[in-house]
Amino acid sequence: MTDKKISNFEFGTLNYFIVRAFLIGTTFNYLINVIKQDSWIIPLISVIPAIIIILFIDYVMKYRPELNLAEKTIELFSKKTGLFLLILLIMCILIFSLLNSLNMVNFVQSQFLNKTPLLYISIIFFITTFYIVNKGINVISRTSNILFYIGIILLILSFLGLIPVFKLDNLQPIFISPIKKYSNCLNFFYCFNILPMFLLCMVPKDCFNSPKIKKTLIISYIVAAISIFFIVFQTITVFGYELTKLYEYPEFFVLKHINLSARVESILIIQLIFDMLVFNILSVYFIGNSIKSILNIEKLNVVYFMICLLMIIGTNFLNKYNFYLENAIVNYVPIFLNTFITLLILIICFKIKIDKR
Repeated sequence: MTDKKISNFEFGTLNYFIVRAFLIGTTFNYLINVIKQDSWIIPLISVIPAIIIILFIDYVMKYRPELNLAEKTIELFSKKTGLFLLILLIMCILIFSLLNSLNMVNFVQSQFLNKTPLLYISIIFFITTFYIVNKGINVISRTSNILFYIGIILLILSFLGLIPVFKLDNLQPIFISPIKKYSNCLNFFYCFNILPMFLLCMVPKDCFNSPKIKKTLIISYIVAAISIFFIVFQTITVFGYELTKLYEYPEFFVLKHINLSARVESILIIQLIFDMLVFNILSVYFIGNSIKSILNIEKLNVVYFMICLLMIIGTNFLNKYNFYLENAIVNYVPIFLNTFITLLILIICFKIKIDKR
C-alpha cells in the first residue's frame, strides 16, 4: 500500500465510469428495443435497487478494512469454499470485461478505424490498460479523476449542443408498454449498470483518506444515472425511437446534429470510450488481485500482463461469434450474472454478520 490515500471524490469517479460502461452498444440498445420511447425512465428508477446494492457494498468494505474482497472471501469461508467462490467471481468479472472489451473495440473499429484489424485495436487498448493498472490503485483513481472532468465537460457540451433540435413530441406517448417489459429492462440495467459496482470492493477501505463509502457511492451513482438519462433523453428527442432502433450506436450518430464544426461528434463521444476503458482497467485490477490472493504471487505485473493477453485473445475470439453472443447477452447472461453475483453478495454479508458475533 502506498502512502498516498484515495480521496472520496476519486473513488466516486471510478464508480461513475463503472455505472456507464455498458450504456453504449448494450444497455441503451436493449432499452430502446423493448420499451421504446420510455427508455429514459429506467435510469431514474434504477436508483432504488442501486442504493440497496450500495448498502451491501458498504457493509462488505467496512469489514476488516485492511483487506480487499478476495482476502475477505478466503478468510470468511473455509479454504476450499473461499477459493471456489472466488474463482466463480473471477469468471463473472471476466465475462463482464470480455463483453465490455469487445463492445469497445467494435465501436472504435466501426466508427473510427474501419480499415484497422480488430486485433491491433485491442492490443492498443490493453497496452494502455496494462500500463495504468500496473501503477496501482492510486494512479488508477487519479487517472479516473482527470478523465471524469473531461467527460463531464463533453457531456454538458453534447446536451447543450442538441437542445435546439430537441423534439419533445418524440417522447409521446409514455407508459405504453406492459409492466413486465419495464421489469425486464430494469433487470437488464441492474445486471450491466448496477452489479458491476461490486468491483470496487477490491479496494481496501484503509486505502481511503477519511472514507465515506456509502455517501460517495450513492452520490456518484445518482450523477451517473442522471448522465445516462441525459444521453437517452437527447437521443430519443432528436431521432424518435423508430430511427434510434435503426442505429447500432445511436448515442454517437445523434451528435452529428450538433452544429459546431465537422466531425465534432468524434470528440464528444470520447466520454463513452472513457467509461469502457476505466471499466476494463478496474476489471484487470480486480482479477489480478484476486489471483494474487489465491496463489500468493508477489509480482503482479506478470499477472496483469497475462490477463491483458487473455483479454486480447478472448476479445478477438468472441468477435467471430457476435450473432450468437448478442442472443446470449439478451437472454442468458443477465440471468446468470444477476443470480450468482447477488447471491454471493448476500452470502458474504451473512457470513460477515455471523463472524462479528
